[in-house]
Amino acid sequence: MSRRGAGGRPAGSSGGGLGPLLLLLLGGLVVGATVLIQPKLWILAAVGVVALGIGLSSPTVPVAAMFLAMLMDQAGATGSKVADLPVTASKLAVVGTIGLWTLTSWRERLPLMRWHPVLGGLMGVVATTAISIAAAGDFQGGKFELLGLGMLTVLVGLVLASLADAPLDNLFRMLGTTFVLVLGASLAAPSTYSDTGRVTGTMGDPNEWATTVLLVTPALLGGLVSQEGLLPRVLRLGLCGLAPLAVLASESRSALLVLVLTGPAWLHLMRTQRRELLLVGGAGLLAAPVVIDFDAGMRRLEGLWNAARGGGVASDYSLAERSELLRQGIDLFKHHPFLGVGAGRFAQASGFIPIEGGMRPAHNTYLQVAAEQGVVGLFALAVLGGVVVVSLGRGWRDAPTERDRSRLLGVLVGLAATALMAATLGLMTLAMAYLVLGLGLAVHHQSRNGHVVTA
Repeated sequence: MSRRGAGGRPAGSSGGGLGPLLLLLLGGLVVGATVLIQPKLWILAAVGVVALGIGLSSPTVPVAAMFLAMLMDQAGATGSKVADLPVTASKLAVVGTIGLWTLTSWRERLPLMRWHPVLGGLMGVVATTAISIAAAGDFQGGKFELLGLGMLTVLVGLVLASLADAPLDNLFRMLGTTFVLVLGASLAAPSTYSDTGRVTGTMGDPNEWATTVLLVTPALLGGLVSQEGLLPRVLRLGLCGLAPLAVLASESRSALLVLVLTGPAWLHLMRTQRRELLLVGGAGLLAAPVVIDFDAGMRRLEGLWNAARGGGVASDYSLAERSELLRQGIDLFKHHPFLGVGAGRFAQASGFIPIEGGMRPAHNTYLQVAAEQGVVGLFALAVLGGVVVVSLGRGWRDAPTERDRSRLLGVLVGLAATALMAATLGLMTLAMAYLVLGLGLAVHHQSRNGHVVTA
């Protein structure tokens, strides 16, 4: 009896191996030719395959990559533009995450999108921005804000959808490790200091850096405070010790005030870790004189105090500029109360040119919206804020576990700090705030649906 293979060919025949051999030979020729012509392509392809594998291993990995890219956005500029928008590491990370989540949701049979009332509020803000641009007839002036808000709305929905069913403990540890390292580097590296000696972190601006610290720190503490083990303990110590020093070293007066206002909430989050707080307090007293220029900080606070007493702001250039911008913004709102002068047109419409030259933004998110979008834009912004506070606030009140309560409270405190800082900065398109908001919506979803997986 003769022996035959599955396809009817004699088992000893060599014909069945000819096809794979030819394919292998052809593949080798292609690889060899490509390596000779352009070896970098194979290096990039190998990196891409590894990144794809890591990204598909867990939905939390792309979110952590977006977090890192946003922190390093100043250094992540590629020099390329799409529709006049600069292509940066954070934008590329968001696009990559969209692709990864599409594959993951298809593979795992998970919903591609999730709905939350906050997304409706964000869409309302995008709509009023578009309306103000149409009324002003200046798309070029407002397209950066409109497209930015649209992309950030997608970002919030993306973070919510990808994390809705994912265990979050590891994510909080990844984000905490990244942020503690960045905080330490910002205080130790001379390259993160401005010409005036103020710490600018990875943002290139001391005020924006301080805002990021006030936003991210309580959100991470809320996710880490209920975790056990050495790493969560080290991360809590690092956040509680380095974050206040980073805010003080930025010499941002508004950030210092917000730190004082939100500090009690930080302490409340850490109420079960009193020993860690005592250790951090003692270490902070020893480290503060080394990393903080108290003389420069006191001079800046003295200018603020004199202005608060009615002593004038002429000697403080920053306060004088912001006071003039405030007057210009109120004047624009009075003359264009309904739809404003058009999104993105504050600097052009005010015409204010400081001594240093160049037009200035409003340096106040609420003033900017009032001047550019009028009461319509202010109403949409107020609705968004109300939806965020009501939904996450009720979620915190009704949370079934202390872990969920801490997570939601941390996000709420971080967003509240950002809302306070928005009175002195233009934060309408601060990407990190939207990422933290998306994280909060995912925590809210898990809390409502009784998720108990913590790995």
